Amino acid sequence: MISDKLFALVLVVLILSGCGVNKETEVKSIAPKPSTSTVVSPETTEGTSKVTVEDTGKTNVQDSNTLDQFIKKIQPPNEQLQKVLKEDLDRDGKLEYVLAFGLEKEEIYNIFVVREDDDGYHIIDKLEDPVIVVHLNTDVKIMKLDQTDQKFMVVYSIGDGGAYSEGFSIYALENNHIKNINSDFPNATGQGIRTLKDTDHDGVFESVDYYEFSDTQKHTIVVYQKYDGTGPEKNEILYTNKSKKFVYPTDPKAVILNYLEVDYLMKWFDLPFPEMDQLTDPAARQTYDFEDAVDLSGLAYLSYPVLELSINEVSSDDNRKKFLVKDNSLEERAKKEITFTLEKQSGKWKIMSIEMNDKL
Repeated sequence: MISDKLFALVLVVLILSGCGVNKETEVKSIAPKPSTSTVVSPETTEGTSKVTVEDTGKTNVQDSNTLDQFIKKIQPPNEQLQKVLKEDLDRDGKLEYVLAFGLEKEEIYNIFVVREDDDGYHIIDKLEDPVIVVHLNTDVKIMKLDQTDQKFMVVYSIGDGGAYSEGFSIYALENNHIKNINSDFPNATGQGIRTLKDTDHDGVFESVDYYEFSDTQKHTIVVYQKYDGTGPEKNEILYTNKSKKFVYPTDPKAVILNYLEVDYLMKWFDLPFPEMDQLTDPAARQTYDFEDAVDLSGLAYLSYPVLELSINEVSSDDNRKKFLVKDNSLEERAKKEITFTLEKQSGKWKIMSIEMNDKL
């Protein structure tokens, strides 16, 4: 009887003390796991107050409604917020926002740099577009372009005309103003490719310009220079024909055309073309001024269909030919004509002499 009462007493004590139930452990086991945010393209929806901010320091940020309200205040008419970047651009310990507006994705028209101070958000400056030909700004990024801690804003652009083109503009925030560091876009012709690459993987980006020509050899001239447009230029000559190298023309007229094209490109880029030594005899290797005779400026438009030249054979035998070259496009204005004499050596037609003649 005593033992039954003692057992009942012990049972009551155990129940009251919570023995066998670890409430803390139970709470921890059902607590929700912290959510992991994902960086997505910033979007705003009319009537909502939500801005997704891409922190270029790899920290995901969901900003307050105050920024959203400021964005709506400065939003250009008929444009939508396309991208938001967050970074300490001038390394003063304060974060800046880069706000890109446009009609749609990859069509950016206005880019503002904004900072939050004690009295709220305000515009520091706007990125002025230095590209003068018809184009679209497709993206803006914050990039580290050299071995310093400097962060740059890079705007990428493509042509919006008939021929394909692409390029970029680089900006930095200095003393509360936006400075255009460099703009590399084919403004002269509206054609061509300009890229931003660390070509030699040394931590310093280069501005790389590709000049592609539809000439006899399908030349591409590549020009390298430091991203800010300073320092020496490096050049490279590429052949984008099927053989990826110089192919000696079999037709003597093609030899003459090849020579005239390369002579023009050599003067334009101030580069030696090794094929000139193969096309011409040493006696013909001198500097000629063809400007009064032919117009080769069509080469500057990269994708010219054909130069308006007439190359007519005036005398011939099995191993020696003479041709008269006239410019049809400037026939009324051209003051001179050119006579080329070629000989066949080891199965190849080579230019032996060049004469500039006054038109009769």
